[in-house]
Amino acid sequence: MIDYFEGRIVRLERDRIVIEVGSVGYALLMPPTAIATLNQGEVAQIFIHLILSDNSLVLYGFLSPNERRLFQLLLGVPQVGPRIALETVSALSPAQFTDVLNKGDLGRLIEIKGIGRKIAQRILIELRDKMITDSKEIHTLLPLSVEQEQALQILTSKSLGFSVGEARRAIEQVKDKKLTLQELVRQALANMGK
Repeated sequence: MIDYFEGRIVRLERDRIVIEVGSVGYALLMPPTAIATLNQGEVAQIFIHLILSDNSLVLYGFLSPNERRLFQLLLGVPQVGPRIALETVSALSPAQFTDVLNKGDLGRLIEIKGIGRKIAQRILIELRDKMITDSKEIHTLLPLSVEQEQALQILTSKSLGFSVGEARRAIEQVKDKKLTLQELVRQALANMGK
């Protein structure tokens, strides 16, 4: 499984980029709003979701693990395919999407290209129920800063071995404090009693 690519952006289009990794150019479909923040020639880290079908292999790229997770959650909703999921991630950040779910904002979902009333209702029902019954999904969608994402990776690494859920809960307890990466990891470990 591919988690992310880190390489040079060699081409930008409306809904796709080409990233060069180890002398190979990979075409990735991405949310247009994410592409708008990239520059040709820069080195970027892009998080990957691979969809393999009978006759194709398609790579989807995201600027953060949270965006990718939102895309994956949307794919689990009946009648929501990759195109609609990508449009949704482009239109709403994970935090905005969580807010839409909490408010039951059908109108905001219907504004997204490809989503009609029935699909919007299905998204609200399927994902609201899933997020209420599975608190891990709620933690996955909460936005983290760059330092917090790095702290999460350290805490869930093989050497420390914490689950994503417990690491996120520990990080969120010190989320409002201005801490360096080392201080953040130290505080999170203290919160977990280690």
